[in-house]
Amino acid sequence: MTQANNVFVITLSIILLGFLLKKYDFVTEKDGKTISRFLMHTTFPALMIVSTARVQLDPGLFLIPLFCIGFCVIMLSIAWFWFSNYTNDLRGVLTMGAGTANVGLFGFPIIEGLFGKEALVYAVMFDIGNTLIAFGVVYPLGRFFASGGSAAGLDWKAILKRVFSLPPFLGLFVGLSINALSIPMPPLVFDALDVLAKGNKPLVLLLMGVYLSFNLDKNQLKAISKVLSIRYVVGLSMVAILYFFLPPSLMQSVLIICVLLPLGMTILPFSDEMNFDSRIAGTLLNISLLISFGLMWVLVLVLGLIP
Repeated sequence: MTQANNVFVITLSIILLGFLLKKYDFVTEKDGKTISRFLMHTTFPALMIVSTARVQLDPGLFLIPLFCIGFCVIMLSIAWFWFSNYTNDLRGVLTMGAGTANVGLFGFPIIEGLFGKEALVYAVMFDIGNTLIAFGVVYPLGRFFASGGSAAGLDWKAILKRVFSLPPFLGLFVGLSINALSIPMPPLVFDALDVLAKGNKPLVLLLMGVYLSFNLDKNQLKAISKVLSIRYVVGLSMVAILYFFLPPSLMQSVLIICVLLPLGMTILPFSDEMNFDSRIAGTLLNISLLISFGLMWVLVLVLGLIP
């Protein structure tokens, strides 16, 4: 319990540091766009490789990515219809925000702190489905809205080429290939990737603080509340299904935590690339982080998830 609390306090402290750096003009939101592009091409793919290359793959575990994909599709479907009256720019960032969870950065340390390293195998498998949705569905949806909401104006060949060339997606593919084919890798390579992967968390949290803004109009705040409603109503519904229909196990406990994780971090670099309002993305991420942590602790205590 103490370790997870420490992770939360450190997380909030780094976000606050990013916010203060912006507030006192040490960095700007324009700098944040540069940082997000840097993350997309370095630390994000490194994190995906080290997360998937070493996990012990079991055929039965591949039901977990399918569960995650179904969970995300439900939220995206609700967002698609609920935000249909918004402008394309606002609809784009809100729909992307509803579609994924923050597994690698926020989920991994929390789950390890609560249940130990052996629990990470379930979190990694959940993150595989989450990554496929982020880069195979959410990204193309964002491009769709960025192009004016017209499928006719989209170059689908270019979008697919872009998706399959995105560094985090390539990192997932490389990591799974190394794992499945038992490709020997020099320890020095993994050591270098580990260094990059560890640098992802503080940089992303700083970026969240840079984008944190309280100068949003009432319509934007109302829209943000709708995204959060989708995220946590669907998430809590999944908690009920997992709790009552799965036998008590380490996998059940991890999945309950996973469906309550904050919004996915990819909304920030995606919003930057597509020229959506990054302040909305940053505010969504930060509010969802606070809500998720509170819900997770309540359910850990109430449901007795830790033996």
